[in-house]
Amino acid sequence: MTDSDFQTLLNKVDTGETTVIDICKNYNEQNPPPIIKDEQFNNHSFFTKHFPAELCKVLLQWYSDGTLDENQVETLRVGSQCLLKLAKAEYNAKQWLNQQTELIDCTEKCANEIASYGYYIGIGGVEDPSLESFGWIIQAFEHVQCHQLLDVLAKCSSCRFYTDAFYNVSNKKVVTLSITEEFLLVTCPNYIITCDINKTYSLKIVNKMLDQYNEIFSDFLPHIKEWKPPTILCLIYPIQFTLLSIRSLTYEQKKLIYHVILHILLNESTDDPKIEAHTKLLYASLCLLIEIMRSDKDLANKLKNKSAKKAELIDALNNLSNNKNDDNIRLKALALLSLLIPEEEFMKENKTEEVTGLFVKNLNEAIGEGTDKEVNEVLSGLKGI
Repeated sequence: MTDSDFQTLLNKVDTGETTVIDICKNYNEQNPPPIIKDEQFNNHSFFTKHFPAELCKVLLQWYSDGTLDENQVETLRVGSQCLLKLAKAEYNAKQWLNQQTELIDCTEKCANEIASYGYYIGIGGVEDPSLESFGWIIQAFEHVQCHQLLDVLAKCSSCRFYTDAFYNVSNKKVVTLSITEEFLLVTCPNYIITCDINKTYSLKIVNKMLDQYNEIFSDFLPHIKEWKPPTILCLIYPIQFTLLSIRSLTYEQKKLIYHVILHILLNESTDDPKIEAHTKLLYASLCLLIEIMRSDKDLANKLKNKSAKKAELIDALNNLSNNKNDDNIRLKALALLSLLIPEEEFMKENKTEEVTGLFVKNLNEAIGEGTDKEVNEVLSGLKGI
């Protein structure tokens, strides 16, 4: 189907010749998707009235009654897929989706039912298959950086059901996550990481959950060599939340996570370049230990001068700094090494030109991608070294 054919299909929604679900199915099936013009998001009745209203109608039924019939389940599935695909494919969808206040309100109500009462999820009850579709709506709002769901999704990321889901993962060798586990342990935290620009909600979550994080890691760490990618993916988010909040935490709070990070970095099984989750966990752990070293002199001195783990950590970091598979991990390993050993020793072990060239390469890539966060991270690492 051409773009013009799809526009014709859109126009038939007002006459009743086609339905919202027909249009969503058509859009979902096309690859690449048809182009939606900016004025269509702003003015076409499908986007201004029919599509949001159809999703709201189903979500309000789900919220008020807790059940959906087969047609409503299909409407939510197809509609949420379309919403997510639009958010990913269309830059113009960002403004449109952020303006859908009724849809945002309906989404917030349903998410609050999860955080407050555990409705729809498979913890202490039967998992509702439509939770997967609801997760796609959350992901769509995440892609357009809608900040209006931060409060309720922070609540989902720190409720008792979140902790219960973690222990469900720890009690089995997980190959895939359930819909409930995916929603609570990945979808909601990922939304916070993406949309919490000021780090306000990340800090609230850490202040509430740090003790639970410590208990979770205490339960998981003895089996670290058995961790599968889904388990690792879930564990990355507590580390990322802590990283975003680290400079606001007390010494005792930092100390809790300090021992966890050391354990992860000293375990070789986390260094597997073939598995993306392993790489992400290793990178986040390196970043967090660097920030602990920079923000707390007592813990930094403990690691540099009093820790029996120092020599073992230096060996691990030397191996990582020579790893040609991931430049970002090499940079972080070098930055952490520069904090642990005297300057003369560091320069003796690491070729100045090679290290500088690696930083310049990553700086140019960060500038090319246009992300201030990445640029600042590279410059911070270079300054540290």
